[in-house]
Amino acid sequence: MVDPALAETMPPKLTAHTGMDALTHAIEAYVSTLHCPFTDPLATQAIMMVDQYLLASFGGDKSAREQMHYAQCLAGMAFSNALLGITHSMAHKTGPAYSTGHIPHGCANAIYLPFVIRFNAKDEATTARYALIARHLGLEGDSDAALVEALCMKIDQYNTALNIPHTLQEFGIVESEFLEKLDRVAELAVGDACTLANPRKITPAEMAKLLKAAYYGSPVDF
Repeated sequence: MVDPALAETMPPKLTAHTGMDALTHAIEAYVSTLHCPFTDPLATQAIMMVDQYLLASFGGDKSAREQMHYAQCLAGMAFSNALLGITHSMAHKTGPAYSTGHIPHGCANAIYLPFVIRFNAKDEATTARYALIARHLGLEGDSDAALVEALCMKIDQYNTALNIPHTLQEFGIVESEFLEKLDRVAELAVGDACTLANPRKITPAEMAKLLKAAYYGSPVDF
């Protein structure tokens, strides 16, 4: 059982960031190149629990916070075996990169996740797996592509409700510094260990484009 004192005192911002980190763990594990019949049920259960309990947890509901702890554990069990993807690669390398302040890990994941989903969904098999996630969440769409977009919009809705920025620019990263460091940060992100299990391969040039999309909120059309 979760310590009631911990559930009561955990700040809302930390609740939001760690909750979106758990969601990212589960989604990335589900589409990882190393996913398997053992990790898939853990990931999908975690995703559904986050959807059910995160916003109430953010609002201070102690029972919901307990359930979020369990969801985070399930997501951790999934990614410990299936590994992660480039959402985490980007978060790892951009978190401490800018002079305007550290980007908290869960916040960075929440910003990047919709952009990464749209990038990975250029792969047909990965699109089908994202569409399965959307169906688990009860989202609607007349095609797998529509379901993927519904999933991205759902994540955007989480971020809005949790007061998480939708782009790096909105977070407050200075444009000139972002552009100055872009190529080096992209190179480091591609070299991150999490990149290895991402379902779609990515080059440093593509990573730079993806980071720019996440900075400006522009379409992922490559």
